Amino acid sequence: MLPILGMLVIIFGISSCANQQPPGGGEEDKVPPAVKIISPKPNSVNFRGKSIEFEFSEYVDRRSFQDAFRTSPQIKGEIEFDWGPKDVQVRFPRALDKIDANKTFVVSIGTSLKDIRGNAITTPVTFAFSTGSKIDLGAISGKVFNNNSKNVSILAYDLGSSQSYDPTVNIPDYQTESAADGTYQLTNMAPGKYRIISIFDEDRNLLFTSERESYAVLPFDVDIIDSVTTGGIDMYMKQISVSSVLPELDYTKYYKDSASIVYTSIEPGSNFVQPDQSIFVFFSRFKPQRDDIVNTLKITDENGTAERVVFNWKNDSLVEVFSANKFAMNRKYEMRLDIKTGGDTVYTFRLPFRTITSNSYGELKGRISSAYSNDLPVDIPYRIELSAEKIIPVIKYGFDVRDSVFAFQNLLEANYTLFSFIDKNTNGVYDYGYPMPFEYSEPFYVYPSPVGIKGGWTVENVNLKFVK
Repeated sequence: MLPILGMLVIIFGISSCANQQPPGGGEEDKVPPAVKIISPKPNSVNFRGKSIEFEFSEYVDRRSFQDAFRTSPQIKGEIEFDWGPKDVQVRFPRALDKIDANKTFVVSIGTSLKDIRGNAITTPVTFAFSTGSKIDLGAISGKVFNNNSKNVSILAYDLGSSQSYDPTVNIPDYQTESAADGTYQLTNMAPGKYRIISIFDEDRNLLFTSERESYAVLPFDVDIIDSVTTGGIDMYMKQISVSSVLPELDYTKYYKDSASIVYTSIEPGSNFVQPDQSIFVFFSRFKPQRDDIVNTLKITDENGTAERVVFNWKNDSLVEVFSANKFAMNRKYEMRLDIKTGGDTVYTFRLPFRTITSNSYGELKGRISSAYSNDLPVDIPYRIELSAEKIIPVIKYGFDVRDSVFAFQNLLEANYTLFSFIDKNTNGVYDYGYPMPFEYSEPFYVYPSPVGIKGGWTVENVNLKFVK
C-alpha cells in the first residue's frame, strides 16, 4: 500500500503544478491582469538575447497570451513559450541580432489577454527595443471611427520594402490594436512611406479576409519621419457583419412602461413628436390579438377629439401606429390601449406626448477649412450629414456645400452627430475605399461632439477641418 500511496502523492503533486489554479475563497475577481515586469526594459538598445520575459500581477490564461502576443516587424521563425506560475519566457529560434540586425522591434500584447477568470485588459500593452544602437522613433496616432466600440487591428505596410502591398497574403510591417474608443498609436516606426489600414481581425492572423472582415482605409499614404509623431490619422470603418434591423424596428431602443409590458418608440411625455411621425408599439409579455388592438387603441388630443388611426403590422408583437391626417402642431395627445393580462384582468396603457411647435426649429452655421482645397475641381462638394440617432425614426439631414462657409435652417430641435466628407465622385454617398485591390477612401471629418440644435436659436462656429 505505501508504494502505491507514494505514487499517488507524486502524481497529485505533478498535476497540481501543471494546471493553472487560482487561490480559493475571497471576493469575486473582476480586475484584469497587469504586466509587472518586462525584460528587456523598454527602449533597450543593442539587444543580443534570444528571449524576452513577462511577469504578471496574477495568473493569466496562457492561450489568451499567445493569441495576444505580437511583434512588429514579425520575428522570423518559430516562437516558444516557457511558462512559470505568473510569468512567461518568450523564446526565439536564434538571438534577435542574428535574425534582424539594427532593427527596432515593437512588442504588443493585445486586449485578448485575460486572467483565468476571464477578465481582459482594455488597452493594449506595447514597448520597443532594438538590436542596433538606436530606437526608431517615427510614429502616428489617430482614431478609428464607427468601430462599434470594438478593438480593431491597425496595420502598416512599408511601400518601399521588397514585399509588395497585399494585405490578403502578406503580414504588415507594423501593427497595433486600438482601444475600444477607437484611439490608437503606432510607434517606433522606421522612416518611409506607409499604407495604413484597419481591420476587425476576427481570426487574428493579421491578414484581411475580404467580404468577411470590417475594414477602413485612408484617403492617402503616410510619410513617416524619424522622431516625429504625426497625429490625426483617422479612419472610418466599413461594417461588414452588422445587424440589418432598421433602427425603428429595434425594440431594444424603445422606451418601456413601468410594468415592462409595452415598449414605444417615443418617450412618455415627449414634447418633440412631429406631425407626421409614427409610433412603434412593441408588446413584450402579453401579445394582444390584432382585432383587440384595433378596437381598443385610441389617440385623443387635449380637447378629447379622437384621431383616425392607421395600423401597419410588422409582426404579432410589433405594430406601427400613425394618424391618417397628421397630428396638429403644438398640441397634447394621449394614446390609450387596454391589454388583457390573464383572466378578467385588464392593463390600461397610457402614452402622453406633445407635438412640436413652429419654434422647434433652429439654425446651424459654420466654416470648412481643408488641406484639399487646391486639389479639387470647383464642382466637387463637401457633403455634411446630420443624424439624431436617439429619435425614432432617426432624423437625418444631408447638405452639399461648395463654399468655405455654410448655414442650414429649419433643423428640428435635437442632438445631432455631424459627419462630413469630400464627395469626390459626387454620388452623395461616402466611399470607404477598399484594402485589396486597393482604393483610397474619400476624405472625411467627424465633428468631435454632438451638435445641440435648439428651437429658435442659431448654433454658430461649427468648424470642420479636413487634414492630410
